[in-house]
Amino acid sequence: MSFEVYVQWFCDGEPDGVPEKRVRECFGAALKVEDEHGWRLSYGRGKTSDVYLSRRDDGAIDALTVHRPVVAPGLWQALFDLLGVQRAVFFYPDSGLFVRSRDAGAHLPSEMREALGRPKLVKTAADLVRAIDAAEVSRS
Repeated sequence: MSFEVYVQWFCDGEPDGVPEKRVRECFGAALKVEDEHGWRLSYGRGKTSDVYLSRRDDGAIDALTVHRPVVAPGLWQALFDLLGVQRAVFFYPDSGLFVRSRDAGAHLPSEMREALGRPKLVKTAADLVRAIDAAEVSRS
């Protein structure tokens, strides 16, 4: 089954962009650039995920989607690290919103908060994994 997780950046309720270099740094050696809108992440044999990028006209990244996120500590640490870059928010289907700082939550569009609820603070990469695990249990 396919599953996707999302990271987006906002400022005052509007999409905000971050430099590609900052995003690449979070993924480190696991990253292989396919083209300007797609990357491949590899965390070992059989542990690959695809990343799809949304860019602003100036080339900055304002959102990314990780398709088929693998069970690999490096991936979840990278996603947690991305939450520390400029008011980012993490979410996935049927979830809430997850941020690393209250400041990030304050910049979300009101309709996003209305649809997905009040942002929850995460303090570690493991918090993101636990949130997804809890959602999977509640769907069963």
